[in-house]
Amino acid sequence: MALEGEIVHWVSDIGGRAEMEDEHVLEVESVSPLRVLGAVFDGHGGSLVARLAARRFPALFREALPGGPEAAMRAAYEAIQREAAGLRGGSVAATFYIDGPRITVANAGDAHVVNVTKDAAACFTEEHRITNKAELERVVDAGARIWGPYMCVPDGNGLMVTRSLGDYEFEQVGLLWEPVVSSHPLEPGFLVAACDGLWDVIKVDEMPVLLRDATTAEEAVDRLAHEALHVRKTSDNLTVMAVRVPAR
Repeated sequence: MALEGEIVHWVSDIGGRAEMEDEHVLEVESVSPLRVLGAVFDGHGGSLVARLAARRFPALFREALPGGPEAAMRAAYEAIQREAAGLRGGSVAATFYIDGPRITVANAGDAHVVNVTKDAAACFTEEHRITNKAELERVVDAGARIWGPYMCVPDGNGLMVTRSLGDYEFEQVGLLWEPVVSSHPLEPGFLVAACDGLWDVIKVDEMPVLLRDATTAEEAVDRLAHEALHVRKTSDNLTVMAVRVPAR
């Protein structure tokens, strides 16, 4: 069976940026039952941390998987953060592991994982920007200055996300590398993971309409990428992937 296109598909495009800083992982372990490991790493200040994360995440996750997928997610993020010491910049992360009827997700930043059915869309990840009241309060309490959508260190450098891998200079103002991890039942339809190049221009609740009558992962991804790049003209890099979740 041809997995690429029918069951899984991805698009990665430089979009409106001068440099491509996104990396990703999409690995199908099994079709029946469906087992898929995926990740979107959206770098900033360069692609070094995102590149490290994409290279190391699958092995780190699988090494820790005997302890359960939620523990494995946390262990992988912790190891990547440790290995990223000395690298410039940082990376947002959104990762998932589909294991039959359930999915485990983890994220640090503003990339997201969404389950899209015929009539609804459920975002399984948490937004880590200062628009999240709890995140804002934490970084302000730690001494961050707020300038527009950015949290800033005392010398003025700013970052839009409040959690990410790398970005060691921002730890002094409350930046966390620790992901928010959760597990959920997975509904038939599509599992979509993407960086903020998609989510800044397309709302989660628009997804069922945009993916209406899509039958393959390739069709789902191509619709979303076209809408983000050519209709709404995202100004960011774009990485979007989809997994077709069959009816049980």
